Amino acid sequence: MRLLRTYAVILMGLCAVYLIPAAAAHPMGNFAICHYARIEADPSDVRVHYVIDMAEIPALSEKEVLDGDHSGAVSPAEKSAYLAARAAQLASGVTLTVGGTPAALTLTSSDVRLSPGAGGLQTLKITLDWLAATPSGPRDIGWEDRNYPSRTGWKEIVAANGDGEVLSGAAAFSQDRSRGLSVYPRDIVPPQDIEAHFSAAPGTASASSPVAPTATRDATPRDLFTQAIATRELTPGIMLAGLLVAFVFGGFHALSPGHGKAMVAAYLVGSRGTARHAVTLGLVVTITHTLGVFALGLVTLFASRYVVPEKLYPILSAISGLAVFGVGVWLLISRLRGVPSGHHHEHSHDHSDDHRHGHGPGQHTHDVPDGPITLRSLLALGISGGIVPCPSALVVLLSAVALHRIAYGMVLIAAFSVGLASVLVAVGLMVVSTRHWFERFPVSEGLLKRLPVVSAAAITLIGALLVIRAVTTGA
Repeated sequence: MRLLRTYAVILMGLCAVYLIPAAAAHPMGNFAICHYARIEADPSDVRVHYVIDMAEIPALSEKEVLDGDHSGAVSPAEKSAYLAARAAQLASGVTLTVGGTPAALTLTSSDVRLSPGAGGLQTLKITLDWLAATPSGPRDIGWEDRNYPSRTGWKEIVAANGDGEVLSGAAAFSQDRSRGLSVYPRDIVPPQDIEAHFSAAPGTASASSPVAPTATRDATPRDLFTQAIATRELTPGIMLAGLLVAFVFGGFHALSPGHGKAMVAAYLVGSRGTARHAVTLGLVVTITHTLGVFALGLVTLFASRYVVPEKLYPILSAISGLAVFGVGVWLLISRLRGVPSGHHHEHSHDHSDDHRHGHGPGQHTHDVPDGPITLRSLLALGISGGIVPCPSALVVLLSAVALHRIAYGMVLIAAFSVGLASVLVAVGLMVVSTRHWFERFPVSEGLLKRLPVVSAAAITLIGALLVIRAVTTGA
């Protein structure tokens, strides 16, 4: 039973990886549209400092609106027209109430700024300042933000003392964690505040310091892979280095949760997979991931008004999980019925002469059931391992379009996908070789017959966890 327990522990440990939440930065960092509202109450009015920060992918389409003549440079007239339209649109999506009654917001200043982002793309930040006249004396103040409700991102509300005003009920909104979306702390869960209610009354509290606009470049997720496409001069040596970086980053990406390592291991162990099966899985993952990036890129470029790209990730993850779950259930039922593939076969093992020996000391014979390895199951598992494209790969594709380096971008994405698949193939080959090594030792017949059932159960569990993870992250 030691061998069975060892495999079970390994498989369950790998399954648990799927439940580890992504800490620090938001997993959709390049997709994010972040919100910030700082509300300050003065004796006779309320001031609102409002910021919208768009990451590279939403900023790409927004820049097309900002640069109306598509000249590549934003003129003062284009900036003014853009701010007038966006200020009115954003104002219609927020509500400031005083004493339960909506207060009119008067725009006092506005600005829009483009900053360098990942992969040669840019981020875009809109800053608006509003003023609302209010009655003096104690007041109940409310705020609601309905802008971009379907987009992911940091959403923060800060309530601050004005001149001679004391706030109550605002403890939950007293900290300015992002300093007006100029920094994004990695050690806290991104806030999702879209409503706030508190009271203001005359008092002796000192006014809070207003938010000073930052002159530094906004932090944005970057890595060598996304920057490979943005290199100013593309010499053959630089392009070769970029391909190597893409391959390595694809390999590291395969080690992150959700890319089928445990699934591949469980499948090849229980189905007595060969090196050919492991390579086939890797090829399917490569093709699927590459096509997935291209498809999502087309959605981002041409259909982002109708389909929010980052909302496709939970859907793709759920499809992936359902495919794995279906294969796992099918394997489990067939193995519990004792019909793995319609036959059994004998393996004779000899540690000194090409696996041939009897039942003497150090010799044994196993009657090992084969698992049903079919092209359909290999395709289902391979597609599920590559169907969810990496956001960094999508950034590289969009950067390639923006920089007119489409061919090089496609090659980089292919190299990334090959790196991703190479790790899965390596996992598969390691499992196959390890299994053959274990089979050289005498183990009970019952143990080997249970192993396919255990692996099928593990695949079913992995699929269920993938679906649960997709539903909870997409909720």
